Amino acid sequence: MPLYEYRCGDCKSHFELLVSHQQADDVACAQCGSENVRRLLSVFATQRVGTATAVGSGEFSASAGGSCSCGGGSCGCH
Repeated sequence: MPLYEYRCGDCKSHFELLVSHQQADDVACAQCGSENVRRLLSVFATQRVGTATAVGSGEFSASAGGSCSCGGGSCGCH
């Protein structure tokens, strides 16, 4: 289940909820109970494994994302 961030339009509180994708837009404020909430655009972090190759070598390592954006080769394209 994804973690979504919200901001209440009434009390201005900021909160996070674990809700299913289908219910992500049907939540109430955790502080005041208002349904006047807006889902925020979240950022996420990834952990890179390995070491980067030297700049200018013409090659990419798994830590640099490789040639496709699968982040370390778990998608099978490396």
